Amino acid sequence: MPLSRRAFLAALAAENRPKVACILNVYFPNSHADVFMSRLLEGYRLNGASHRPRVQTVSLYVDQFPPNDMAREQAAEYGIRIYPSVKEALCLGGATLAVDGVAVIGEHGDYPRTARGNFQYPRKKRFDEVTAVFQQNNRVLPLMNDKYFAYEWADARAMYDRVKRDRIPFFCGSSLPLTWRRPALEFQPGIELDELLAVSFSDLEEHGYHAIELLQAMAEKRKGGETGIAEIRCVEGDAVFTDPFWSRALLDAALRHRVNHVPKNNTPPQAIFVRYNDGVKASILNLNAQARDYLFAAREKSGKLHSSCFYIQLYNHNHWGFMVRHFEDVVLSKRSPYPPERTLLSNGIMLAGLESRVTGHAWLPTPHLNIRY
Repeated sequence: MPLSRRAFLAALAAENRPKVACILNVYFPNSHADVFMSRLLEGYRLNGASHRPRVQTVSLYVDQFPPNDMAREQAAEYGIRIYPSVKEALCLGGATLAVDGVAVIGEHGDYPRTARGNFQYPRKKRFDEVTAVFQQNNRVLPLMNDKYFAYEWADARAMYDRVKRDRIPFFCGSSLPLTWRRPALEFQPGIELDELLAVSFSDLEEHGYHAIELLQAMAEKRKGGETGIAEIRCVEGDAVFTDPFWSRALLDAALRHRVNHVPKNNTPPQAIFVRYNDGVKASILNLNAQARDYLFAAREKSGKLHSSCFYIQLYNHNHWGFMVRHFEDVVLSKRSPYPPERTLLSNGIMLAGLESRVTGHAWLPTPHLNIRY
């Protein structure tokens, strides 16, 4: 039976979309792979408008298949092949690159933690496998790396250096700098800041990282741009609320914007304190007993306070539409949406904070974080 005109045009549009490969740790309900892939495959809604996929997912590599695996069923549903290696996923089983972009979703799965508390997600391994195919083909493709670079600083730095050296169109980091801000809050470049604070909840490594990167997305707007970090410290328990490093007024301002219900609990607080090279102070407070939102506050040198909730729709994950949109934009434009230095520096803050936690909660000098951008 011949195709209708509508079906023919739909098929033609699908054929003309850029083709992408997705490299996943694992794909189960509510995992990063699920909330990303469901929107990449079917489209998404943002701010009352529907957006159809602008790229076509044609291949997958999946590292683990737990009992609640979704990868096999989704691949069958959408006619996508799961390949046994990253190289085959990028080359569609052939000898040369056969896609136009790559997304690496290296979160979740059954992987051990380091002594400092980082999950040993194989992001560096996947990055090396992807970029090895780039090198073999003597060209680069737009590449997404979900969340931070790597669980070891040397690996994170090596990934960043290769992105810069090879001029890879690159999209990385947390969804939090991209999501809604309630109330709306955007700093103009050159703002003179004195102190910043962000609030997170749940696991310090997994979820505290998101607060770190949302904070850095705001801090980098200050006068003089980013100048790097001098030292970092982790504090836990009751000492968080008695430490003179941070200002309670900032926390009060941030907490006023909570949206989600907080179940009653007595989980001890945690904090990562950051002293920038230019003297600005920042605190990331992980407050399971007080928040189920990502919150932000800052004080200008004039004394003026700013605060907002970086809102995520906690149970339906619609903020992931922003991640899909940015990935599509990178594939289509071949341009990075913002400096990867933001994620590199945030990665370094998280690693140093966790290191301080297991080394007596001392201030740790961070000369390796003298990163300017």
